[in-house]
Amino acid sequence: MLELLAPAGDTEAFDVAIESGADAVYLGLDNFNARMKAQNFNCDNIAEIVSRAHFYGVKVYVTVNTILQNDEFSDLISLVKAAVDAKVDAFLVQDLGVCKVLKECFEGIVLHASTQLGVHNLLGAKVCEEAGFSRVVLSRETKLEDIKAIKQNTNLEIEYFVQGALCVAFSGNCYLSSKEQGASGNRGLCKQLCRLPYRAEVGGKTYDGYLLSARDLCLYSSIKQLAEAGVCSFKIEGRLRRKGYVACAVQAYRKAIDEAENGKNPVLDDKTKTMLKIAFSRGEYLERAYLDDGTSKVIEKRFNNHTGIKIGVVRSVKDFGKDGLFEITVATKYPLEKDDGLKFFDGDKEKASLGIGEAKPCGSGAYSFVTKTKVKVGWQVNLILDAKADDELLRAKRYVPIKLEVEAMEGMPLAIKAIYEKGDCKCEAQKRTEQALEKAKNAPMSANDVAAACSKAGDSGFCVTTCRVNTNGVFVAKSVVNALRREVLAELKEKIIIANAPEKVTFDKDKADELLCVLDGVKEVEAKQIRVVKSEKIKSVLVRANETFLLKPDVYSAQNIRRTLDLLDLSVDNVILDLPILANGKDLKVLEKAVAESGIKHLASENIYGLYFAKQGYEVIAGEGHNIANVFAVREAKALGASAYMPSCEYKDFPACDDVDRIAPDEDIPLMTFAHCPYKTIFECECKDCAYKPDLVIEREKRKYAVRRVRLASCRFELYPL
Repeated sequence: MLELLAPAGDTEAFDVAIESGADAVYLGLDNFNARMKAQNFNCDNIAEIVSRAHFYGVKVYVTVNTILQNDEFSDLISLVKAAVDAKVDAFLVQDLGVCKVLKECFEGIVLHASTQLGVHNLLGAKVCEEAGFSRVVLSRETKLEDIKAIKQNTNLEIEYFVQGALCVAFSGNCYLSSKEQGASGNRGLCKQLCRLPYRAEVGGKTYDGYLLSARDLCLYSSIKQLAEAGVCSFKIEGRLRRKGYVACAVQAYRKAIDEAENGKNPVLDDKTKTMLKIAFSRGEYLERAYLDDGTSKVIEKRFNNHTGIKIGVVRSVKDFGKDGLFEITVATKYPLEKDDGLKFFDGDKEKASLGIGEAKPCGSGAYSFVTKTKVKVGWQVNLILDAKADDELLRAKRYVPIKLEVEAMEGMPLAIKAIYEKGDCKCEAQKRTEQALEKAKNAPMSANDVAAACSKAGDSGFCVTTCRVNTNGVFVAKSVVNALRREVLAELKEKIIIANAPEKVTFDKDKADELLCVLDGVKEVEAKQIRVVKSEKIKSVLVRANETFLLKPDVYSAQNIRRTLDLLDLSVDNVILDLPILANGKDLKVLEKAVAESGIKHLASENIYGLYFAKQGYEVIAGEGHNIANVFAVREAKALGASAYMPSCEYKDFPACDDVDRIAPDEDIPLMTFAHCPYKTIFECECKDCAYKPDLVIEREKRKYAVRRVRLASCRFELYPL
């Protein structure tokens, strides 16, 4: 069965997601989640929230998908215990230390590897499976062929984003917000600096725009193909979006998934696409994104925010003078209503936005309204909120279908049985009155009368599909029927909630106390210093005797690696080869060949897949890309094959134990890693007309960043501060 997974940033969005047809929702509590700016939920209301979801057969996944520091694990355990007691179905995790602590303290807990963990190839999926995850939320950069490989070679469930915002940087390895403003995306505090305007300098020329602002995903037409590849859960991004967006996206993808499960190939028609774009879009959607070979043109350099759809132009503006009011007439065939939202553009530049108070049709395809917002004749008008459509979407209701069996016989108590069946789950509840029924003296109740009275489910959330009645001319007071029906439905509801709860998870307090005691023994750890060498910059490197180098090739080939070693007169014993953060299946073949043929013995893993090389006989160091910021992450990395570790570039000096060596490179990993080609964005070219030049610099407010290209089977690009 395919799962539609919806975001819930607050209780309104949660309710809307369920009413609109979601099979599961994901949400955060008041700490340790990657959307700390959302309203979120808390330990006091999570039990009620989960019960509401389980009544409808909807699962609840809680995000604990940030990196943690040592002193936060006690609070983490308390938070997760509250969620476990509330019968949460699973937890999304990024931090390897969180993974270790939760699986040791909570027997039977279900862990999903968050997209922040960056799983995007088979080797990474295998490491996650070994670590105890039952599902991987693949990074958005994962190729279709790699999804197939993961499905065919592991027992993992696969979750994949299909709609919503796209991070320009590779999942879990964006440090721009952290380094520039002290607000870590890995702590749920991203400032979205990628959405700001930048200038590119290359070849003596400059180019301006939103050069790091990615377009939004819309993989609607790829649902069936993704399902056939092995995706079982289709995820909608948007815990910071309004409830109208959630309703629109969930209802659209409910239709697509139902079609796919019935063997049809859902196609994004104009009506659905328009509806989704009005809900939220930054220009045109990415309808294939990274699924295919090559790097997509993922950047929308003209816009950085919601653009909706174009509906017309400003025909006239009447200035009322001293009141500061203007009557605006818009030439449009789109019917405008009260509370609609509009955005105005002069060419590609956003100039103003407003909500309509009262719209008045002017004939010949035009509407007028009064506002305090000043606009100009000729500006393009986009619709960013359709109030009427929103209202219709938000009226969606979901009911739990049940069957009733009623016995209303003379001399017997009134008996009502309610039956719920869905898949393998069956629940029943039955109640009887204390008093026996008497034969009616005047007008006996017919079977239809009894059925009508018993089927009034009200606001219980149930919908009676059939009601079988056995009666022989008795009289039953409506108050008796209503009271008994309410008792039956209340009991059935509780049974359904229990039946839809996950298997029992047991908290081991002694183990939790034992693990927390480890923190009493942590101390400052001295790190071994190593130098970073990029193969394209070796002319400036001075080699000292017995010095260890972290080699970052610009081309991953045995020839390039050996050439670098020879030019520096280095032995493989003094070199750690840095594995790229991002390597799809085809890249892995190139990488494995380069490592084997170069004679390299020591590797630095910057992504979860790199730890798999330890199984192939290499010494593997867990690099900065693993975001290790606590002693438990160190120990989990060691359990998965790492012989040493580099601390997170955001938390370099955290106290730890000295049983695993700490290594400190003299240069941090890139601020961002791109799976797309920035040259395509700037020059609007294709790979066959490659416009690569090694001097590309991106700048904003006097801050400059160099763009570095790294090649395997395909290119990826890295952003470094200058």
